Amino acid sequence: KMIEKKTIIDQIEITRNGTVQVRLGLLLVEDGTEIDSKWHRTAFPPGHDVAAQIAAVNEHLVQMGKTEVSVEDSARITTVCTQTWTPEVIAAYEATQGEPA
Repeated sequence: KMIEKKTIIDQIEITRNGTVQVRLGLLLVEDGTEIDSKWHRTAFPPGHDVAAQIAAVNEHLVQMGKTEVSVEDSARITTVCTQTWTPEVIAAYEATQGEPA
């Protein structure tokens, strides 16, 4: 029997302020059948560095003994963020974040 670890995008949602929330499925698959799943969540606020956030998530997943987010799934997340984050969405989000420290 072969057991494989997989990290997949299970859900992507966009909140009213433009934050893109991603739920990753951390799966154990035995001979093609999912035998266990856990969830890992992360959020991408408008205008933030998507690549840096994905890199941080991947580092955390590796520390947990899980597989990284695939290049394809990383590209999918990046596409959703760039399509969602119009200049107006970014400006409206930043306006709600208060004055710079």
